[in-house]
Amino acid sequence: MRITEIEIKNFRAFRETCSINLHKKGKNLLIYGENGSGKSSLYLALKFFLESGEDDSYMSKNHQNIFTEGDDRYIKLHIRADQQSKEHIYEWSQSTNETNDSLIIEASKTNGFLDYKALLETHYVHRKSGSVNVFDLLVENLLANTINDLTDRSLAEDWVDIQPPFPRRSAIYQIAILEEHIENFNRELANRLEELQTKASEILDKFGYDVALEFDFQGITYNLDKKILDGKQILLKIKFFGREILTHHDFLNEAKLSAIAISIYFSSILLQPDSDLKILALDDVLIGLDMSNRLPVLDILKEYFSDYQIFFMTYDRAWYEIVKQRTADSGEWKYAEFYFSKTDEYEIPIYVEDRAYLEKAKEYFDTNDYKACAIYLRTAFEVAIKRFCNKKNLKVRYCENPKDLTSEDFWQPIKEGKRKDGTPFLDQTRIGEIELYRSIILNPISHSRIVSVAKKEISEAIEAVEKLEAELK
Repeated sequence: MRITEIEIKNFRAFRETCSINLHKKGKNLLIYGENGSGKSSLYLALKFFLESGEDDSYMSKNHQNIFTEGDDRYIKLHIRADQQSKEHIYEWSQSTNETNDSLIIEASKTNGFLDYKALLETHYVHRKSGSVNVFDLLVENLLANTINDLTDRSLAEDWVDIQPPFPRRSAIYQIAILEEHIENFNRELANRLEELQTKASEILDKFGYDVALEFDFQGITYNLDKKILDGKQILLKIKFFGREILTHHDFLNEAKLSAIAISIYFSSILLQPDSDLKILALDDVLIGLDMSNRLPVLDILKEYFSDYQIFFMTYDRAWYEIVKQRTADSGEWKYAEFYFSKTDEYEIPIYVEDRAYLEKAKEYFDTNDYKACAIYLRTAFEVAIKRFCNKKNLKVRYCENPKDLTSEDFWQPIKEGKRKDGTPFLDQTRIGEIELYRSIILNPISHSRIVSVAKKEISEAIEAVEKLEAELK
């Protein structure tokens, strides 16, 4: 099952109707958005939509865009089993709730929503404490829906069994039953924690840090004198190069703390009950990682979440471009951008579907904006050759700072490179065309100096880069 279209009207940042078409295939969605542009409203639209299925609630006025009047607000998800199947539309609005369908309820239990605020719960909210207790986070949130295959009960159900009101001190039989439930809960939670620790450690290793994690749970006990539950502690313990760090949340840098938190959250998602509709939505979760430490996340998504429909949102333009380049060949992704706009009366997000650089170059060419055309055309050329070098593992000049690499550093190994059968990657005619148009159009017009170039030459340059893209693919 995949979401093929999202319709949002009068919800939070969305004043007017916004429609996001993910095609019959139900592609993943990568979004770049300025702060306040609406990307988090899209994240919450998906999250609240799925969560509404379990409580049979209708969309309240709290979700309404503050610049509109009336009750005409809704979220609609178009869902298909596959490209050949009939499309089903589910609506959540002021007057209609179609989210109590079993498909939506099952999808909500996969718990695949993660934003940067959630990561704070694993470390940063404990800054004033000497230890990190993740009991509430795991029991009441991340592991609540996980199922015991033998009893077919969730951890949340086992937790409810040991909640107040507690029996009187003289009610020996009821106390015995309570303690039996507590023993069962302790056993089940210990099993979940063992699974979580194994999977989280596996994912954490992908970041390449010499960091190990452990969940220390001693068990819940019933305090008969105070009539309370003691032992509500799951301490997150961290070893760095084999040495335990007692206050790791104060010692480790932000990148390592973020990697630990992401590993815990991703692992908990993988332990959830299976669902036909699997959603993973990530809203700016990588702000604590620099660019090099973000790249392993793409490998993790590919390895562990290939059967999920992913909604990936970021405010970092450079990271957006890297993810776009890394995923472009798969055909599994759609790219879009949100921008912030306002009038004298209200604010509004602008949703723009991203297109290939070559398409943008052609658009600016048609409007006679040749400078903008040349910039996008040059970018299309650079992206094509960098992607090809990466795909073919070609040797590129070493540079301590990768930002100092030029397009020539990637173009040279392609010009001189050969296939396994000994034939060149490109014939001399194609190389000659690119060399010509690089010298008279792609480089000069992209810079500030004044250059006189005929429209026909720019058109031919577009055609040359288009042919190069096709051949390199």
